[in-house]
Amino acid sequence: MISHKITGQVTVVLGLQRGDEGKGRVVDELAETHDIVARFNGGPNAGHTVVLPDNTELDLHLVPSGIAHPGTMNVIGNGCFLDPVKLLAEFDHVAEKGVTVSPAMLKISDSVHLILPQHIQEDTDREAGTGAQGSTKSGIAQVARDKYYRTGLTLGDVVQDKQRLSALPDSYQTAIQQLSAYLDDTTLYLNQALRSGKKILAEGAQGFLLDIDHGMYPYVTSSSTSTGGVVTGLGIPPQAIGEVFGVVKATQSHVGDGVFVTEITDKNLLNQLRGKQGDVDAEFGTTTGRARRMGHLDLPQLRRAIDICGVTQLVITKVDCIPRYGNKITICESYTSGLVASASAASLEKEQPVYIELPSWTDDISTTRDYTNLPTNAQNYLTYLETQLDTPITRIGVGPNREQVIKR
Repeated sequence: MISHKITGQVTVVLGLQRGDEGKGRVVDELAETHDIVARFNGGPNAGHTVVLPDNTELDLHLVPSGIAHPGTMNVIGNGCFLDPVKLLAEFDHVAEKGVTVSPAMLKISDSVHLILPQHIQEDTDREAGTGAQGSTKSGIAQVARDKYYRTGLTLGDVVQDKQRLSALPDSYQTAIQQLSAYLDDTTLYLNQALRSGKKILAEGAQGFLLDIDHGMYPYVTSSSTSTGGVVTGLGIPPQAIGEVFGVVKATQSHVGDGVFVTEITDKNLLNQLRGKQGDVDAEFGTTTGRARRMGHLDLPQLRRAIDICGVTQLVITKVDCIPRYGNKITICESYTSGLVASASAASLEKEQPVYIELPSWTDDISTTRDYTNLPTNAQNYLTYLETQLDTPITRIGVGPNREQVIKR
């Protein structure tokens, strides 16, 4: 008889804002203490940057952020969308940075849905017209539509059906044939791993406000970016989920369209906040290269994200960049309606922020590793956030590199 007793555990890393929170570096750090890193949602529209100890930057899109750790298995789950040509190009990019991807360290779900040329063309056409939504033109919405129409193709379908494979462009055929070596029933693999006591790190893409069910619809992505997406996107039982790390960027940003209650419009301040394009911590999209919209920290929105995702620990990134705001840190403490941030864009458009201000600091904290050595104003800022969000802050990012973090 097969035992269904779970002795392992799943740790979850999620973005609680609009994406670009710095999830990749958190996953990279936690991967050292986990056996498996698994992506459960999104596709090549996502972008995670991992900075290796020698300052080499890995710009990842679908490859899980644990790929830089020898001995760690990585999984692309059934909840993801896969562009085979782009994924092979990502393998090449990673190899150029000294990290080789092989079937010994990566498994791809046989149920992952394929992004095809027609999906990308349809997405491109929509973005050129009046129905544009600020997408990355990666074909995500279109492949998701076909998935729910039940007319989509999975990687497993095409590998097993030579007729379906032969109907695809040559570049896709070649890519799929190469990827067939990575194919696996990852749901079975992950559940067996949990029964044997393995530790799994579930890596989310995008951020909470882009969740198809709980985000600022219709300015959302086409998959679940919240904790619920871990269960469906990997096929693991909910009771296996333990700690949920919610990643929050102190300098909130957004790529694409959609309502932004706390958006900053002052051009001088925006230039200060974004930094220099090309720098690892600059506020330009990893996937698109577009300048990110910037805003003040939005506590009502974060409270909703924490509640829905069951966040147990907070990670605050880019705290070292807060002095870019100037002498005062402006924070949205509530909305004039008095309500917790609602889901739809239509509701959010009616909200007005109620701001408070805290004193900033000028000290360079990029080399600080002990919480008690932070400037008093920085400690007061973090204490204020912990109190307002009623969730412990256990990691504080003070720079983009792997070691630039304060652990509490």
